[in-house]
Amino acid sequence: MVARALAAPSPLNIQPWMVRFPVPDRIELCIDPGRILPALDPDFRRIFIAHGAFLENLDIAARDQGYRTDITLFPSGWPGARLDLSEPVARIDLIRDTAVEKDPLAAVLFLRRTSRIPFSGRSIGQETLAGLSDSYDQSAIPMGLLTDPGSRSAIAALLYQATAIELSGEDRFRELLLFLDTTCRSDRRAGCNLTDLGLSSLSLVWLRLRMALVSGDRREALLKETLISCARRQASTAAGFGWITTPGNLRVEQIRAGRAFERVALTAASLGLSFQPMTQILSDYPGMEDLRNNLYDFLGIPRNRTIQMFFRIGYAAPVPATPRRPVGTVIR
Repeated sequence: MVARALAAPSPLNIQPWMVRFPVPDRIELCIDPGRILPALDPDFRRIFIAHGAFLENLDIAARDQGYRTDITLFPSGWPGARLDLSEPVARIDLIRDTAVEKDPLAAVLFLRRTSRIPFSGRSIGQETLAGLSDSYDQSAIPMGLLTDPGSRSAIAALLYQATAIELSGEDRFRELLLFLDTTCRSDRRAGCNLTDLGLSSLSLVWLRLRMALVSGDRREALLKETLISCARRQASTAAGFGWITTPGNLRVEQIRAGRAFERVALTAASLGLSFQPMTQILSDYPGMEDLRNNLYDFLGIPRNRTIQMFFRIGYAAPVPATPRRPVGTVIR
């Protein structure tokens, strides 16, 4: 079950999960303190969303194997302003139940992909959009979708500017480099490399050649330029955008938004849609506030709500799965 849950998405594919088996039929899910992003995700929002996605996968996998899950969030007590990373995020009790209803999304747990390549110009039909909207019960955590060209262009302009702001922070860029392998090692089990950026084969060869010819600040400037250019192509080729909101921004809301987000991503895979989170604009970095407020205003989201996830959808050629750590490495 844990091995299937590990297929969940996480920021930069850092896979920030750690599990314990304290007693039979119980799993405790914790944050791996060695896999956090203090500069890129200083409030841990993305980390908790990733844990929500893990929980959703785990629940789907458990039901597929004839178990119900009784999930208790923060069993040691609600987290305060300071997080104790030694305490579990969730306790999952497994109850054998041969009558439990299986989830059809179990068939696509290993088929979900984050696609960073440019999407085609193919539009998304209303039936497909309706299928995406039916991914989960939206009564508490609503989702919005838009596909009209004018709105897409306006949002795309905000998104690639957000990428530039994220990369403008030296500490954030240094942290990104920790999980972006520019040597493209074949033995990596987490993080991303240049082949995951969505570049064409020719562009990738040209980038590697240019990076080999420069060093230091010039090499870093080239990489930043490439990342911003990729974000521009990604945003501008989206056939639609979607977002998930919560009433506030509590930890439990972030986890529940992560579960909802994973159901949307898995449903997109089942419908043949390509899918990519684009969440830089939701961050609290210096200089991001105006862009974030512009996004809220454009979408008509009240400031007392929180956009937890933002993503693009469309159609593109299949992309390979990013690697995952062996399941034994996440068990403590």
